[in-house]
Amino acid sequence: MIERNAQPRSWFGQLASDTAYNLGGFLLGLPAFVLAVSLFSFGLSTAIIYIGVFILVGALLVARFFASAERQLTEWNSGALPPVYYRHANAHSRLRSVLGPLSDLQAWKDLIHAFVSFPVRVAAFSITLAWVAGALGGMTEWFWIRFIPGASTDVWDLLGIDPEFHWLLQFGAGLILLLTLPPLMKGLARIQRALTVGLLTNERRQLRERTEYLTNSRSSAVAAEAGTLRRIERDIHDGPQQRIVRMAMDLESAKRRLQPGDSETRELIEGAINQSREALAELRSLSRGIAPPVLVERGLPAALDAAAARCPVPVTLNTNGIGSGRFTPAAESAAYFAAVEALTNVAKHSNATECRLSARAEEGVLTVEVEDNGRGGAHVGKGTGLAGLQDRLAGVDGALEIDSPVDGGTTVRISIPVPVSQPV
Repeated sequence: MIERNAQPRSWFGQLASDTAYNLGGFLLGLPAFVLAVSLFSFGLSTAIIYIGVFILVGALLVARFFASAERQLTEWNSGALPPVYYRHANAHSRLRSVLGPLSDLQAWKDLIHAFVSFPVRVAAFSITLAWVAGALGGMTEWFWIRFIPGASTDVWDLLGIDPEFHWLLQFGAGLILLLTLPPLMKGLARIQRALTVGLLTNERRQLRERTEYLTNSRSSAVAAEAGTLRRIERDIHDGPQQRIVRMAMDLESAKRRLQPGDSETRELIEGAINQSREALAELRSLSRGIAPPVLVERGLPAALDAAAARCPVPVTLNTNGIGSGRFTPAAESAAYFAAVEALTNVAKHSNATECRLSARAEEGVLTVEVEDNGRGGAHVGKGTGLAGLQDRLAGVDGALEIDSPVDGGTTVRISIPVPVSQPV
């Protein structure tokens, strides 16, 4: 494998590198072009009898091999290239795995590079060879011309210049070619590098694939978290919460069976009953913070109805826009708790006398709006819980919009992209 540049080269080292790159590129591109054209033409002409399909796959694999060599040569000459990404074969059958390159855009770009770059390589090779030969030959003609037998006529003779000055003119021409050689070699090398970057790398695709992978991973993590929280809520409801209720009932029963004069025991039991009631209230509050049973069992419309009923400010509810469909657990939880937080802000900070809560699902977006007629002036930075609401929505790619002019009421709009599943 050809190593990349570790340190910047001197001007002479870069000149030698660019010259070698322009000459070596032709030696690499010639077999790439011949094989690519031959295999592609033969495969295309025999595709009708199916064998050509496998020949086309062979052409793509050959192009990929030469593309890899070209990337290494380019990195050796001018430094690191953007990354390249080939589609991984995820097919279960061996045949589909073999035919995988046919559906890979980068494989076809490798093949196109073998076609398109060849005339550029020929031109770069020819110009480099002519320029180097002209520079060295012109500057040394005074030495080697004497060894050429017989008289010769050159361009200077046609211009009527005295033969005594021919060597000086040749030397000057060779010197000009030598001085222009570095920028010319660099320019030709940069043209070939541009072709390599344009056709043999695909950083955007790699970043897009990585972004999709991270998005899917985050969605899976959020969904798993929502499922876990719902299991915890169900376990709390079916386990400790029921046990505390049973314990309170047993204490009440024990209290009724006490002797009238046993005041100390009665006081202890009453204290235990109060403690159990407080523990039950705290446990229910905690479970509601995870996921209310109504949300799990009956869906978002019923959960929003319950949240509106608990709000001390009169709430007008409209959930007709989401029908009876169910959303993903993560989306339902995010929408519910965002609505609850918005209603809590209305009750605590807005001084409103009425409020409107609506929910609708359109074109794959779940939208929840909470509008009040309060004093307005709300924004994320005031510590009203809206910052936490933003964090909760970020986990499901949701968006938060706040319209809250002073003395003009507040409208909080929550948007969550999510498809609707089958109605339940």
